[in-house]
Formats: sequence, structure tokens, C-alpha cells
Amino acid sequence: MIKKISENSILENLDAYGAHADVLSDGSLSNIFAYRAFDLRDRFSAPFPDFRSALEALQSDTSYLPEMSGEIIAYCRDGRSFEIPRDFFIRDEPRFASRAAAEQWVRERMAALERGDRFAGRQGAALANPDDPIERQVEDALAWQESRLVDPQENDAVCEQVDRWLLEQLETAC
Repeated sequence: MIKKISENSILENLDAYGAHADVLSDGSLSNIFAYRAFDLRDRFSAPFPDFRSALEALQSDTSYLPEMSGEIIAYCRDGRSFEIPRDFFIRDEPRFASRAAAEQWVRERMAALERGDRFAGRQGAALANPDDPIERQVEDALAWQESRLVDPQENDAVCEQVDRWLLEQLETAC
């Protein structure tokens, strides 16, 4: 998705210690002058000089629920912007590794309900409806995906993939 935004509006909050547009990026991606990272509470108002810095901001302790709403946008000097696909830095993984693990979770929750645990019905309600038949609960639990940010050890590979993707976007958008 391409969004228009001016270079001045990105840089307006920078002070003497902030970066200037002409030094924020260099090399083959020099048309991109800044990146913004967004979390659920929009804690990163200042632009970042490169994708890695924006990704590391989302991976930091400062970030609030980036798995749910993490976004990184690259801003070009000509007013275009590119939202980096979340698949590059947020992975969706199954909640349960096997059918047996999902079934065990369902049966443990059912046992807790039978014991009168008043919170058991709410526990995992998003995964599976405790009123459904057991087989349906197991299927729902197996289908559930949890989102997580990539591990910092993956940042080099992710940055390379994003650079290639951005180069393609810049070439096709011209």
C-alpha cells in the first residue's frame, strides 16, 4: 500500500540531536529517508534512520504489544511510503505443536470446569468454546495461531529480505 506523506512532516519533530534527511539513508535505498515503527500505543514518534532500528524498537521493552499491531513504514523523498508487510517481522505460529497437546489442554480445561473452577471457562475462550463438543474444541485449538516478533538473532536475515522487497517496490513504483 502506498501512502503519500511529505519529508517535512516526518522531520518536523527532530531537534539538533535528531538526524537530517540527507544522512538518514544511503546506498541503493537512498530514496528512503526514514522509517517509522508503530505499536499499540504509538510509543515511537521519532523516525528511525533504517529498518533495523525500527525493528529493534518494536523488539524493545518499550514497545507495547507489537505482536498485535506492529507496523513499520518506509518513507520516500518523493512523498511515497511503503508499509512493510508484517510477515517479514511478525510470525504466526500454531499454539499447539500436536493434536495430542491440544486435546490435553481441552481435557484439562474440561476437568477444571467440572471441579467448579470459575475461571476455567474464560481461560482460552478465544481458542475454543468450552460449550462445544470436545472434538470441535480440539480442532479450534489446533487452528489457533499466536503472533510473535522475530527473534533478534534473525534481524540480519529479515533486514536483507526487507531491503530486497523495498528495492522491488521502488523499481515497480517508478
